[in-house]
Amino acid sequence: MTSTNTDPRPVAYSWHGWVTVRGQGRAFASGTVTGPYGYCRARALRDIGAWLGAHGCTGRLADIALMPANPSTSSRSA
Repeated sequence: MTSTNTDPRPVAYSWHGWVTVRGQGRAFASGTVTGPYGYCRARALRDIGAWLGAHGCTGRLADIALMPANPSTSSRSA
């Protein structure tokens, strides 16, 4: 049997948490991250951590709350 579904839906997560911004102190950050079909929570957290680090923020990924989001209405922030 062959699947006819050639365009699986993307996966999206909304996230929020407290981070430390270099030179500024603590701040509340939030956003949405979208990935391909099969995008898992662990990969989403790594991508969020990389994005935060690239923007001068540090924090513990364990402090980031991650919730499923609707990929058709979300934009990639991380």
